[in-house]
Amino acid sequence: MAHEAEDKARETSAKASQKTKETSAEADKKASEASSKASGKAKEFSEYASEKSEELSKDAGDKYDKVKKSAARNYREGKEEAKEKGNELSRNRDNPVVVGNAVIIGVGSVALGFTAYQKYAQGELSWKLAGITAAAVGAFAVGDYYVSQYLFKNKYPKK
Repeated sequence: MAHEAEDKARETSAKASQKTKETSAEADKKASEASSKASGKAKEFSEYASEKSEELSKDAGDKYDKVKKSAARNYREGKEEAKEKGNELSRNRDNPVVVGNAVIIGVGSVALGFTAYQKYAQGELSWKLAGITAAAVGAFAVGDYYVSQYLFKNKYPKK
């Protein structure tokens, strides 16, 4: 009977060993398939990312070139306009309207800055005061514009 038990134990051990080998081989096969599948997906994603990167890079380069050309054109136009306005101012520097406006801007800026500093030093400068002052300056500028246009048309024409 001990001999039979020993044979049965060997047989059970052999079956368990065979089952373990089969399970291990199946696990290796499934792991290999999963690894292969993951590798394929990673390769697909890498190719997709590379294509998108190239596409976005090209698009960014095109947009950069377009903006660069636009900026260069705007710079040239702005430079020409500033030169033209400078020449116009130079031609009209003896016009009483231009001289009057220059004096008003200079004196007004100094007076406004000095008064603002005084109010600040006294602790009386507030947003309300700044808003009222800005509105007054704006109203004066509008009035000055229309008076200057009237004088340019009727009394002191531009050159």
